[in-house]
Amino acid sequence: MADATATAARPPRARKRQPSEGLGLFRWLTGNWYWDGFILACIVVNAVILGVDAHLGPGNPYRALIEQWNMYFLLIFTVELLFEFLAQGPRKYFRNGWNIFDVIVVGLSYIAVSPAIAALRTLRVVRVFRLVSAVPQMRRVVEALFTALPGILASFAILAVVFYIAAVIGTTLFHNDPAFRDLGASLLTLFALAQFDSWGDTVVRLQQYNDFAWLYLITFTVIAAFAVLNLFVGVIVEAVQAAPQEEIKDEIEEVQEEVSELQDKQDDAAFVQNRILKEVQALRAEIAALKNQPPA
Repeated sequence: MADATATAARPPRARKRQPSEGLGLFRWLTGNWYWDGFILACIVVNAVILGVDAHLGPGNPYRALIEQWNMYFLLIFTVELLFEFLAQGPRKYFRNGWNIFDVIVVGLSYIAVSPAIAALRTLRVVRVFRLVSAVPQMRRVVEALFTALPGILASFAILAVVFYIAAVIGTTLFHNDPAFRDLGASLLTLFALAQFDSWGDTVVRLQQYNDFAWLYLITFTVIAAFAVLNLFVGVIVEAVQAAPQEEIKDEIEEVQEEVSELQDKQDDAAFVQNRILKEVQALRAEIAALKNQPPA
């Protein structure tokens, strides 16, 4: 009885009302694999058509038909954005970065429709990027790359320092060689050597200028090609492996929010129930008091 009284005396906790999550009809329409498969098929077919158009050139006999189908696909993608917006609601829709990405891609496609500047036609190919937002696995990889961006930039900075030091040393030691005549040429040569392009020929040629050229090239290759470049791979692999864990954490947080909302609703229901019970008890007491009163 004491617990019920305490619960009844406690006012309901104020909850922040969530905005509308869109229209149920459009949530049902866009929330099934038929819709996702249809949009993915449209993206792939549109990419193939753009490739065929580029392969055949501007004077191909199918240009009018290709342009017509491009407009059809652009209309489909526009309707998709509208349906997704109505299904999720404004707040949730623009909170998702991939939705903003899709809006930008479709917007660039409308700019490419303009016949005023022929070069703008090449912007149509950006629609192929929608494959990234349409396929969850590809989205995870891109998100992992953005997560690993600080590590990638740090690795790139280390690699830049290694290249610069090696270029200065190479220009100083092998200035008479055309591949190392200045700092710019040395950097280009070292970049090719890091990819093992003409590595053996370069060693033989530089041995003419310095007997220890092999030591210089081996040291640079080990540091640049084997050590620093592998840092990029390690950072990216670590980010890709951590991506599913981040996704699971987000899902857990969403479930916890839903559980918290349900708990709030249960507390409010218990409060209302106890208030009603107290009102009923008070009415019963009043009725009993009226019955006990002597007749006038």
